[in-house]
Amino acid sequence: MAGSFSRQDVAAVARVIGERRSVRSFGDVAPAREALEQILAAGLAAPYAAAMAPGVALDRRFFVLPRDSKALPAAAAAIQAHAAAALAAGGLPAPLRARLEPVAQGRILGVGTAPYYVVVAERASMATVQQQSLAHVLENMWLMATALGLGLHLVSATTQMADDPAFCGILGLPVAEYALNGCAIGVPAQTPEERPVADVAGAATWLD
Repeated sequence: MAGSFSRQDVAAVARVIGERRSVRSFGDVAPAREALEQILAAGLAAPYAAAMAPGVALDRRFFVLPRDSKALPAAAAAIQAHAAAALAAGGLPAPLRARLEPVAQGRILGVGTAPYYVVVAERASMATVQQQSLAHVLENMWLMATALGLGLHLVSATTQMADDPAFCGILGLPVAEYALNGCAIGVPAQTPEERPVADVAGAATWLD
């Protein structure tokens, strides 16, 4: 690990963490490709679940679907159909039904409402930690997006698409071999609201 960072470096990191917000409304202007590549590089640097198993090759992939691409509406249609099928099958808890109903109607926040929909895929030998590993990826991406003045919104419906043949076919991935997660990225349409400063003293317990 590199040597200690300056106070200015630490302050900059703390500022980025403090200003991270979920952005649900995006402007029409698409961020530059270079900015997207910086965000993806940050995700690629996140901890990797497969590294816990000796001899397992690291396999993490990113799929960028621009709003004007042919892949984007196809992906949206696959997500919509998947949600509709889950609702039709029945037996879902009320909170999950409430989340899936707008998706089944084609209202998928971030997919088509932002300049970029990014899907992250990861193959790992320990299935129970795949989504935890992807969460680290998205957190890194979120912090880098914040540092670049961009907004990010998690598209949680992506996590349900790993066993969907239509969705995996769009990405060129084998069905059910990768864990998936995703996010929307773009320029925020408005400045996110300020958030209260965290009360560390009230949240931490120091044990002897």
